[in-house]
Amino acid sequence: MERKKHRGMRHLFAATALLLLLMALAWLLYLRWEQPPTLAQELPEERATRPTLRETDSGAETEAHIAAEADNTGRKKGVYTLLLAGRDDASGNTDTILLGRLDTVQHRLDLVSIPRDTLVNLDWPVRKLNAVYAGTANSGGNAGEGLRQEIRRLCGFSPDCCAVVDLDVFVEAVDLIGGIDYELPQDMHYDDEAQNLHIHLDAGARHLSGEEAMGLVRYRSGYLNGDLDRVVVQQRFMDAALSQLLTVGSVPRLPELAALLAAHTDTDLTAANIAWLLRQALLCTREDIQFHTMPNTPATVAGLSYTLPEPEEWLAMINECLNPYSTPIVMENLDIVYHDAGGYHATSGWLRGAGYYSK
Repeated sequence: MERKKHRGMRHLFAATALLLLLMALAWLLYLRWEQPPTLAQELPEERATRPTLRETDSGAETEAHIAAEADNTGRKKGVYTLLLAGRDDASGNTDTILLGRLDTVQHRLDLVSIPRDTLVNLDWPVRKLNAVYAGTANSGGNAGEGLRQEIRRLCGFSPDCCAVVDLDVFVEAVDLIGGIDYELPQDMHYDDEAQNLHIHLDAGARHLSGEEAMGLVRYRSGYLNGDLDRVVVQQRFMDAALSQLLTVGSVPRLPELAALLAAHTDTDLTAANIAWLLRQALLCTREDIQFHTMPNTPATVAGLSYTLPEPEEWLAMINECLNPYSTPIVMENLDIVYHDAGGYHATSGWLRGAGYYSK
């Protein structure tokens, strides 16, 4: 009897060892499969207006110190920038826009919300940032690239990665990770038959399904400050979602989540790229993931509600939270529309369709 017991224990240990070996092999194969995304090529006009390393020397931040933190292209080592947007299926507009910087050396992620009503320097009838994606597509251009170029004008550098997610995919992704625990700050009830949009959520702690989460991030009609309040709610939801995703229990879902996003998202990322980025995010602690909003001022132009960047504050946020280079972004890198000291519309370059601002 004792001999059978020892034999059974040996079989159990052998089976456990085999299982651990197979799990380790699967993990090694996964690590070999995933790949970091390709870094964006710096444009000549971006490089020409940024200071050199020597021009930025001051105090302890010497040229040698800065160079040690950068690769041979002037990029900070292990830093990737991401443009993320959520697309409205009915209008095609990107009503949620995030620009992020992931530091895979310091294990830090900064995400900056850019308001959808941000006024952009384009000679269009409606000059809102959220209309750039659909407007480029309707003009026969590459919608994702059009949005990326406009973000480059706003922040002074080209994002490495771009991903525009449809609401249907957002719903599937939330359901895939098992829903999200979130406390709603207020009742949210809204119906729009034309868009087939029906949101009915009560205030308080809830476990949101994909459909309910979609209603939460789209709702804005009952907020005092409209879209700016919605940005805050969206950030808090993403905070809750990341907190849930950044757990050991979510690791087995990463390949499936990466495959879903790669197959049904307008992106230049492969599933292997997305899996790599998700795993790098897992290495960040909750305290190392920070959310920000572009400093802005509401304004009415040509009868429409817009949001204008506050240039100095925005430039400071770019360099603190987003800039992937070892030297600072300067105002000459930006092409933003803002109010100057006299209250007039101005830009660092030339104002396209200037007559629009006198309407």
